Amino acid sequence: MTRPNARRVRLVARTELRRTWRNLRESTRGVVMLLGGGLMVPLYSLGMGALAYFGGSALAETGIRQLRSAALSVLAMLLALVVFVELQRSAKQVGEPDGLDGLLTTIPYVDVLAGVLTAEFARILGALGLPLLALAVGLTAGTGRPLVFPIVLLTTLLVTALGALLGYAGGLTVKLAAARSAFVARHRASVGSIASIGLVVGWIGLSTVSSVQRSVLRAVTHSPLAWVTDVVLVALPNVSASPLAAAGGWALLLGSVVAAAVGTKWLARAVWYVDPVQPDREFDADERTLSDRLLTGRVSTATRVVAQKSWLRAKRSPFTVQFAVAPLFLLVYRGRFLLTGGPVPATLPLTAGLASASAFGAAFTLNPLGGEERVLPLTLTADVSGREFVTGLVLAGVLPGLPVTMALVGGLGVVAGLGPAALGTVLAAASVATLAAPAVAAGTGIVFPKFETSSVHGREVTVPSSWAFLSYFALLAVAVLPTSAAFLFAVDPPFSVSFPVETPLLLGVGFGVTAVLLGAIGGLGYRYAANRVATYRLP
Repeated sequence: MTRPNARRVRLVARTELRRTWRNLRESTRGVVMLLGGGLMVPLYSLGMGALAYFGGSALAETGIRQLRSAALSVLAMLLALVVFVELQRSAKQVGEPDGLDGLLTTIPYVDVLAGVLTAEFARILGALGLPLLALAVGLTAGTGRPLVFPIVLLTTLLVTALGALLGYAGGLTVKLAAARSAFVARHRASVGSIASIGLVVGWIGLSTVSSVQRSVLRAVTHSPLAWVTDVVLVALPNVSASPLAAAGGWALLLGSVVAAAVGTKWLARAVWYVDPVQPDREFDADERTLSDRLLTGRVSTATRVVAQKSWLRAKRSPFTVQFAVAPLFLLVYRGRFLLTGGPVPATLPLTAGLASASAFGAAFTLNPLGGEERVLPLTLTADVSGREFVTGLVLAGVLPGLPVTMALVGGLGVVAGLGPAALGTVLAAASVATLAAPAVAAGTGIVFPKFETSSVHGREVTVPSSWAFLSYFALLAVAVLPTSAAFLFAVDPPFSVSFPVETPLLLGVGFGVTAVLLGAIGGLGYRYAANRVATYRLP
């Protein structure tokens, strides 16, 4: 087994961390993350340290069974958290580091892998290092046993390292499947979306649903991970832990880290040197697609081509529109009833409709000019008017968004048991929002364009600006507020209140105000975007 060169590993790791630091400093999102982390991590660490201190002080009154369950829960949640985060990062971003071809032709791949993993572990410690340190310090102070500090800190760090290796290996496995399977490569957008939602649903169930937590804890109790708890328990006072079991736990933990490192090394070589399959994309000039049948003869050729171009680009490069799925993750958190078996929340259909409408609205029109990237000069000089161009982008979001939103809202509305008036209001509001959202996005995207590229999953693409995002969602939120408030007080009032009007009238007034606002904002956004495109000149 080739050993990594320490100097080259440090160089790769330092380069990766410098890129991360530069990306954080030079983007609004990164600055917000730095400020949020700088505020929340110390507060969270302080709370964890205090909890560990009082828990350590109460060890004399805590039964061994409850203590073992608490220690096992902490280790299991730490391992699951690191695996969950690292799996997504390696599958989408760091599984293929920037400049990989150049790195692999200059230094051995084991040096690259070790450097990338070192940088990943440093990033993880940047988020979890202080809380883990506070846990060790608080438990040591509470128990009064100095030996507790190194054992707890080293154990949690090894569990974190194991989680990072397992998560990175999982991400490489996903990339290897995409590289070797023609089906996965051809349908990577759908497969990736389903897998991402599945991971988020699983994490929410593990972190918030008590029945899921109990089931997982029972399974972990009978797994080898339970042996690792003896490593921690043997250092605590008033606890009859077996030194032999603690030694077995240490051996298991260290052996797991080594085995995960070997597996990750094999996967990295398989992924980085693989010749990926190329899905067949044969062009048939006589083929009439569904979009041809829908749009030919109903809109101009230029408008149809703009819409078809948008769909084709999203199909072949789904990462260019992945930002639009952010509102849909609201449904994941609201959909916990699927895991608990509880009733469907009455407000979920409206939430689903508005989230779907905002997602499809943002997908193609939130950066009309910048989204053209290098072909922008060709677009501006082609025989396409500003109205035709913006209309094509709007249709690209409306045509797939309308049936999806209606099916989603209708299904959830029936399952939630909404009455005819409430269900009709939700369907009407969702449909109007789906029609107007792309035009609203076009207006905000023109006001706040972004032409600079950003690194997304190792590729340089142009994504909408943060100001366009904020303005778009703020305008939509103001427009749908009347319907949302009326619907909330009609079907699930937060407090006892009575209105001097009937429920259907209340819903009708709320929807009417929303429809007027969406029509006005969308109309203004569409006209401004069309005029701006028609008169835009390259700098």
